[in-house]
Formats: sequence, structure tokens, C-alpha cells
Amino acid sequence: MRSWKRISLAAVSLLAMVLFLNVYLAAASPEEVRITTSFPRIEVNPGQNIQLSVNLSNLSSEYQTLSLEVSAPEGWQATLKSGGYLVKMVTLGPFDNQPISLTITQPTGVNLGTYTVVVKALDGSGNVVDSLNIIIDVAEVSPLGLTLSTTSPSIEGPAGKSFQFSVDLVNETGEERDIDLSYLAPTNWTVTFSPGYESTLIRAIHMKAGERKTLRITVTPASTADAGEYSITVLATSGAYSQSLDLKAIITGTYTMDLSTSDGLLNLNAPQGEATIVTLVVSNTGSGTLEKMSFRSSGPSGWEIKFDPDKIDAVLPGTTVQVAVSIKPPADAIPGDYGLRITASTSGTNSVSKTLELRVTVLGSMVWGLVGLVIIIVVVLGLVFIFWRLGRR
Repeated sequence: MRSWKRISLAAVSLLAMVLFLNVYLAAASPEEVRITTSFPRIEVNPGQNIQLSVNLSNLSSEYQTLSLEVSAPEGWQATLKSGGYLVKMVTLGPFDNQPISLTITQPTGVNLGTYTVVVKALDGSGNVVDSLNIIIDVAEVSPLGLTLSTTSPSIEGPAGKSFQFSVDLVNETGEERDIDLSYLAPTNWTVTFSPGYESTLIRAIHMKAGERKTLRITVTPASTADAGEYSITVLATSGAYSQSLDLKAIITGTYTMDLSTSDGLLNLNAPQGEATIVTLVVSNTGSGTLEKMSFRSSGPSGWEIKFDPDKIDAVLPGTTVQVAVSIKPPADAIPGDYGLRITASTSGTNSVSKTLELRVTVLGSMVWGLVGLVIIIVVVLGLVFIFWRLGRR
């Protein structure tokens, strides 16, 4: 009987040892789990919200299910979130890691000093397998807040065209924020904002702490804007944070011209082998000076087209110049109508051109006209002589 009791006691003891060993083996060891962050100590302003990324790593080849706890100083709030949910437990696969967002909120009227927030990971038995201390120094610091910058704050262009600026916006408030975008510009000017090179227009943008984004800012002048320099101020605002950036649009003027003949006619007569002079009128109808103007022609082969002058240095706004064009068809040109194209153009960054279409009627030579007239007279006289002789008979 006593032997049976001893055997039973030994079996119970062995079973208890097996259960304890299973629990011990199932529990994560301190060497198998790590909690880390890239910023274990930070300095913030009083009342500033804090967002950090905490990373949980499983260094073993087994699955680990861990409970998470966060302890903070009295009056402080600290939560672990992922995808909008509060995280209480996490399961990690073999050699897996999981980032979790840690949000820390200071109490109102917090005193300057050093505070510690502790993140703990516990196994199924409630044992702490790893912990992370985050040290927060509350001090009167001045974070940069929002920054706006550009490498090209001044752009030059002709009237009637939009100006495009590339501006970098950085959120250095230490918090994830919605940032409003606005502007100050001359009357009837419009300014639009687009993210990067997208076509979507925005008036606000959501940015994480420390994030940098490129904005495309399109400035469209008023249709009545004269040549000159204009200032545009771009504003980025989020709560108490605000940053401005001054941009400059330089309108150099409109560049347009009109090309016509002095009498307004677009058709003319030109005898074979003889030069006919046509006077062109070039008018500067824009607000900018037309510079380095030249002329060219396109017409039938063998024709001689000359311009006097053939180049003009400058035509001021609201003024006109006259150019004499000599048109000489070949001596053997067949009489009839021909098309002649004349183009006036300027060179440089604000080049413009204007083309005029002329219809030229080529007339036969006067010599052949006189010969024809003599032949007609001879024929008529011959007929008169024949009728006179026949009448006498």
C-alpha cells in the first residue's frame, strides 16, 4: 500500500514538473524579445504632443504573443496605436518585427523637467520580457515649426502666361498635422496649389512629423496686368504655426505685331522682268519692344524679292515702321496670278512672327504688247485695202 502511495506521489510530482517545464518553455525569454525606438530621449515644448514609432522584434524561431503596457507620469497620457486601434497585445512570427505608434500627451500646466514613459512587453505568465524607457525633457525650446523654401523665388515671363514655382514644405512641428495653404496676390490674380507634379488642386495637406513635400504653385496674372514686377506671398498655417514665402513674378510685356501693306491691298501687278515696289507696314501692337526683326519671303522659283531695310533693331510699343519690298518676276515668267508669302519675325526669348499673303499678277512685256498692236493694225489695214479693191470692181 505504501509502495502504491509512493508511486502515485512520484507520478504527481513528475506531472507537475512537466507542466512547469512546458510553461517555462512556452514563456518568452528576455533574449527573445526587444522593444526599441529611434529616439529614446527627446526635448519638447510644454504642452506639445509627441508621436514616436516603437518597434517590437521577435528574435526567436517561435511565435510570440505579448501583452503591452505603457506607464507614464501622473497626469500624462500614453497610448499604443496601429491603424487607428489601441494595441493591447501583439503576436509576432519567427524573427518578425512590428512597428507601433506611441502617442504621448502632456498635462495642462506641466512643469519644466525630465519625465520618463515606460513601454513593457509581458509574456503569457505576466513576466516582463523587455521594457523601453523613453526620456522626455520638457523645456522652453523653439522648434522650426513649418518651413517653406524654393530655389527659384523670382520668375520672368510675358503677359498672358502663367508662372509655375516649385516650393518645398517641411513639417518640423514634431507632430502629425493638417496644414492649410493660402496666398496674398494682386487683385484678380489667381494662385493654385498642387502636390508635386499632380494635376489635383488642393488648399490643405496632411503631413507627418518631419515629412517634406514638394508643392507646385501656379500663379496666373490678371488679363489686364501691365509689364512690371509683382509680389505674391504664399502661406502655410497649422494651428499656432505659420510660415510665409515671398515669390516674385516679372511680366516683361506682351509681344504681338501686325503686318499689312500701306494701302491695305493684298494684290498687285508685276510686269515680266520688272521690279514692282510694295510698302509694308509693321505695327507693334503689344506692350513690349520687338527686337532684332528680320524679313523673309517664299514664292515662285526665280523671283527676286528684296527688302529695304532687311533688318530692324527695335520697334517700340505702339509704333510702326515701313519696309519697301521689291518684287521682280523673271523675264520669261508666264503671265498669270502667283502667290507670294512674306514673313516678319523677331529673335530672342520673346520671339514672335507674322505672315502676309500677297497675290501677284504677272503682266506680259510691253514690247510684245506693241508688237501685237502693230499686227492688229496691219491686219485691219489689210482688210480695209481688200474691201476697197473689191468695191472698185
